Amino acid sequence: MSMSHSKKIILAFDSFKGSLTAEQAVEAARLGVLDALPNANVIGLPMADGGEGTTAVLCHYMDAEWRTCIAHDSLFRKIEACYAISADGKTAIMEMAATAGLELLTKSERNPMLTTTFGVGEMLLDATQHGCRHILIGIGGSATNDGGIGMLAALGVRFLDKQGTELSPTGSNLGRIASIDWNGADRLNGIEIKVICDVSNPLFGPNGAAYVYAAQKGASAEDVRILDNGLRNFASFCIIDPNEAGCGAAGGLGFGLKLIGAKLQKGVDIVIEAAHFDQLVTNADLVLTGEGKIDKQTLSGKLPFGILHGAHAFGVPTIALAGLVEDEEVLLANGFHDIRSINDNQPFDLELAMNPSFAAKNLKCAVTEVVKEMSEKYECNNHA
Repeated sequence: MSMSHSKKIILAFDSFKGSLTAEQAVEAARLGVLDALPNANVIGLPMADGGEGTTAVLCHYMDAEWRTCIAHDSLFRKIEACYAISADGKTAIMEMAATAGLELLTKSERNPMLTTTFGVGEMLLDATQHGCRHILIGIGGSATNDGGIGMLAALGVRFLDKQGTELSPTGSNLGRIASIDWNGADRLNGIEIKVICDVSNPLFGPNGAAYVYAAQKGASAEDVRILDNGLRNFASFCIIDPNEAGCGAAGGLGFGLKLIGAKLQKGVDIVIEAAHFDQLVTNADLVLTGEGKIDKQTLSGKLPFGILHGAHAFGVPTIALAGLVEDEEVLLANGFHDIRSINDNQPFDLELAMNPSFAAKNLKCAVTEVVKEMSEKYECNNHA
């Protein structure tokens, strides 16, 4: 990294959970780079991988504006739900939790036998009625286990019992479905839906939506058995393979979304695409990435590994920085040029390490140190 001409350094950080937002981490790192290389061309990219803060990061790249619509929560009560529309008016960015989130219910209200994704369908419709042709939807944090029949009902699909009576689209009614009327289901024709989904569970079975997630949403052991059987029954009327990865996400909403042509993608892939990372990294000299904790779980689709993968394709060295680092040898073997804890130079005190101003200062110093080392190394190599 010769000092003779300006170096291009990309900063692609996720949040340091409970301490720094992605934007704050990028800003601290930017100051660190400029301390070491005042002439560097620094490109700051706040990132996320599908977890908390993902919608905000996507809105940042799409210059999106928030709007509200009237929809129903998971117990069919009217609420104001928020989602965002990109500056060009073509893309909606939303989270299913805005209508059917577990956090919208009190502990005593939580019961996936009774909850529905109906409001999710209403949000999707509202976006298309405002001209959106593309929809990005995160499906974490659900209160539901209805297989997506609530969402489908809002789009015009009818679920009928043996007598031909229309069923209320809740988890408890999945097992009573005897036929499905798809005639009203063309309201989202021509709309591209990308689902931010980091869960690979199938729809039903021991690793399915009900057995893995329903208990934490308020289901009893007997409810779990009924819900799992109900999901099996629903799937028997559908052409999508219920064992595909992600079908069990959000109580089976992943399956329901697949039925209307949605593509399930890892959050990190959607954010990297929105940030135009592949275009920006082509002639970069160094990529710095990181988040609160880095360990072998990072290799399962977390942000730093997604960034490493993107940078590696263009031969750009990638260094990861985190508050806490574990499994360093495994991570280095997977291609990171270097991995550092920003708390290496002092005794580790969790409460102090989580303090935002302390974390920002440590991140800035760690970045300065790393960039200086890289710069000196390149200087030596160039003069060798």
